[in-house]
Amino acid sequence: MKSGSACAFDLREIWNLLRRKIRLIGLSMALVLGAALIYLFYVTPLYSATAWLFVDTDQKNLLAPNESYASPGSRDNARIESEVLILKSNTVALATIERSQLVDHPLYKFQLGLTERAKTLLGIAANKPPTGPDLVNRVLEKFDRSTTIRRMGQTYLISVTATSQDRHHAAELANSLSQTYINLQVQSKVNATLAARDILQGQIASARDVLAQTEGAFDRYIDANLFRLTQESGNASLHSLRAQLQETNAFHLDAEVRATQAQAAFEVRDWNTLAQTLGDEALKDLTQQRADLSQKLGQSDASTPDAIDLRGRLTALEKNLETRTSMAVSDLRLDATQLEMVQRDQRRTLRTTVLSGDLSPTTLAQIYQLQQEADIAQRHYTTLLSRAAELQAQALVHVADTRIVSAALAPSRASFPNKNLILVLAVIIALVLGVGLAFLSEYYVGGISSTTQLANVLPVPVATAVPRMDLAPDQSSIADYVLDAPLSVYAESLRLLRSAIDQSLRAQTAPQTPPTCTVIMVTSSIPAEGKSTVALGLARTYAAAGKSTLLIDADLRKPSQHKYLDLKPDTSLQEFLSGDRTVADGSEFYTSDPKSNLGVILGRDRADVPTDQLLQSDTFKNLLETAKMAMDIIILDTSPLLPVVDARYIAPHADVVVDCVRFGVTEQRDLRAAFGQLTASLRPGTPVVTLLNHDESKHTGYRYDGYYGKE
Repeated sequence: MKSGSACAFDLREIWNLLRRKIRLIGLSMALVLGAALIYLFYVTPLYSATAWLFVDTDQKNLLAPNESYASPGSRDNARIESEVLILKSNTVALATIERSQLVDHPLYKFQLGLTERAKTLLGIAANKPPTGPDLVNRVLEKFDRSTTIRRMGQTYLISVTATSQDRHHAAELANSLSQTYINLQVQSKVNATLAARDILQGQIASARDVLAQTEGAFDRYIDANLFRLTQESGNASLHSLRAQLQETNAFHLDAEVRATQAQAAFEVRDWNTLAQTLGDEALKDLTQQRADLSQKLGQSDASTPDAIDLRGRLTALEKNLETRTSMAVSDLRLDATQLEMVQRDQRRTLRTTVLSGDLSPTTLAQIYQLQQEADIAQRHYTTLLSRAAELQAQALVHVADTRIVSAALAPSRASFPNKNLILVLAVIIALVLGVGLAFLSEYYVGGISSTTQLANVLPVPVATAVPRMDLAPDQSSIADYVLDAPLSVYAESLRLLRSAIDQSLRAQTAPQTPPTCTVIMVTSSIPAEGKSTVALGLARTYAAAGKSTLLIDADLRKPSQHKYLDLKPDTSLQEFLSGDRTVADGSEFYTSDPKSNLGVILGRDRADVPTDQLLQSDTFKNLLETAKMAMDIIILDTSPLLPVVDARYIAPHADVVVDCVRFGVTEQRDLRAAFGQLTASLRPGTPVVTLLNHDESKHTGYRYDGYYGKE
């Protein structure tokens, strides 16, 4: 039950604290929410569009669709992560910037920042707009900030998200980045294939030379050993076959030379050379006719009908020339090809005839070696040609391993700012900030606004809260309410203070100890907290209760009790403590309260010299000892603790201390500092009670109004 009660009490205290600080909490929430609303109003909305890419890790060949190579799962993960990094690379980014022409795009143009604008306004030379590589780097940095690329979990999907102020531009940018990446992937494959083809082309040239050497070696062997081969084989036709092959070689060479010359002349439209090379009389006539028409056309006026007719005839003639020469060149190429085929057949026949004869083992071994070398060179050459042709064909049919499975669409809603999230966070932050400031204000900073807060700040009992009262026209002090309105809230609060003091004394005094005079010290942390009024009102309550009470205005720096009592003493306590012989007996500054039977020792003027040594003197101690023998209660109205040291020297004489705290004025750090000084000066075990003075709480005493009289 005890723990539950403590828990309930704590919750109740927290609730009361929040109620007391409701204005601070409301103001904090209003400021934070207002800032959030202003931010949402002025912030530029951003739109995000996302394209989805699917990475196919199976390696496929379109020329062999039935062949497919699947990679292990570990390689798949590495492959997809590699693709993500490639998508994030500067190469893809720069290609996208060039493809979308972002350097000239309005959203990517150079804009002065706050610093540059401030420099411009102040007349300081601002940074010049970037150009060339610096401009591209600026655009690249902005592009990187506006794009997000990531793999979706452990799937084969990659999301490409672009963010922009323009929702259509966001979708275009995401799609452009995706398509650029795919194009670069295809181009990379094509470049790799063509590079491999180029390498094979170099090897093909070498293989062709090797093939020519091996073929020539066999022919040279036959030429060099034709007589011996004829004798060994017994075949006299070898000489005639060799002669036919040489004749065919000569015809083939002549045809190749003529075809090459004719082709070169045809490409530059050199009709005369073509006619001479081909030896075609009809072509020569056409060439001469063209020359004649060109001469006539050059001698005639271009605008005459004859010139137009000549131009038409010349055009028709040139077309005829081009057709005939093209056919003639093709015929030459065909003749060369046919001669090459005849040459190949004759060479094959010659080899077959040689091998069919009855040759010696040495000759057969030599011929077999040459033939094998030629066959190997032929197969190697054929393989390289086939592979080069395959690579050439493959370069034309490459496809990307990645494809767009969902193109980005222009978003209908902004992705930033998230208004609902920002408002929820703003409410949470505002509430936390407000509550935090409430606790900070309650326990660490600001003034004291309730007795509960005062109890939380100082580890001593809080006696009461003395309400703020207005001074009546016929009153000299607020303390007059104790006598003028004894049933008022003000008078009752001072009686509560008296009761708290008595209880603290009973707790400190053993039951068998006879009652003695009680010295009550009334002080505060800083000036103007109403301690003198409280001291006077408290003294009057004790006097009204039948106690012989003495009020000593011990605030020698700035005495004020004579003003509250509307008295004008001729001498003061300060003068008595200073050793003035004219006031040696003290009768001149000892008087009675005009409104009660309270005895008062007064001050008069503000001190112009330090007074702490006076309060440490034997005269002051003897004064207190003499008063204790005659009085039941002695109340010392002292100076505040922080500005001067006087109260620290009075503290050891006190049996109980009343620390006055003014509502909403005394800062907590001052209150703690003053309390630390006070406790260090008191005798061990001296009780301290506090009160909240000039309480302005509207609810003060509202539940007990029926028990209070009229003020």
